[in-house]
Amino acid sequence: MDKTNSEQKKKIVMNYVYAILIGVLVIACAITIALVSTNSNSRADIGDEGLDVSTTTYVVPMKNATVVKDYSGSELQYNDTLKQWEIHKAIDFKASDVLDVYAVADGTVSNVYTNYLEGTVIEISHANGVVSIYKSMASDVNVKVGDEVSAGQVIGQVSDGMAQELNTGAHLHFEMTVDGVKVDPNDYLALGDK
Repeated sequence: MDKTNSEQKKKIVMNYVYAILIGVLVIACAITIALVSTNSNSRADIGDEGLDVSTTTYVVPMKNATVVKDYSGSELQYNDTLKQWEIHKAIDFKASDVLDVYAVADGTVSNVYTNYLEGTVIEISHANGVVSIYKSMASDVNVKVGDEVSAGQVIGQVSDGMAQELNTGAHLHFEMTVDGVKVDPNDYLALGDK
């Protein structure tokens, strides 16, 4: 009789354990679905709510430049400097003669800094939560934090100071974010055939 009682208690305990595990899995699935739908909606909302691309003029950040590495949000690209495959949420521009870099739209310089991996970086805040980010700049930039800039204004020149892309040579590593999320600059810049 004790054996039967003991087995019944084990079954009851196991049923509670299974119920708790199923509950945890259901909650985890619900959280994952909520996070995925929030992230996928944030990209779709860019054109619908926050950013009216038709009224914002964006200029190309370098004249007569070649795109040496395009944006890739999910497809791996080879980084010759680091000798590894990685996604590349930026566009790398390279020019052979004119190294000037231009602000892509009217805005305010929100950050200027230098570090080993990125070189000198300029961040410009634009309307509707858009930020343009210029990496691998020469250290003697033409702007400082708080400066108002206009679309097409020279903000500095490119360099080969970005250690993580050193083998590319002097180039501009250009990124854009909307509300802190990296977006494809191709959606904003009229680059034509690359």
